[in-house]
Amino acid sequence: MSVYAVNKLCRRVVHDPGLREALAQDPEPVLRAFAPPLSEAEVEALVAGDVGTLSRAGCNHFLLHQLGRWRLFGLDLPRYAQRIRAAHSDERRAAGLEPG
Repeated sequence: MSVYAVNKLCRRVVHDPGLREALAQDPEPVLRAFAPPLSEAEVEALVAGDVGTLSRAGCNHFLLHQLGRWRLFGLDLPRYAQRIRAAHSDERRAAGLEPG
């Protein structure tokens, strides 16, 4: 994954209403045409609203949170928070830091 490309997309979401609208209407072609290019795994995670995977890959939480703020990829702020918590709870359990 190219963390930079995902972070760049999230930052542009904040500043570019046209991009937000295009992503809300038909996200996959917009993501495939995005520059810098997103990997296939990034496109799949974004379309699925899988912010947990993107977070574990190193994407910036503040920037990812903008996807929920703008209700993109099936996310809203509560769903974003739930998916981030679940992803990191799984990591803590796997590391033995949290009861299973």
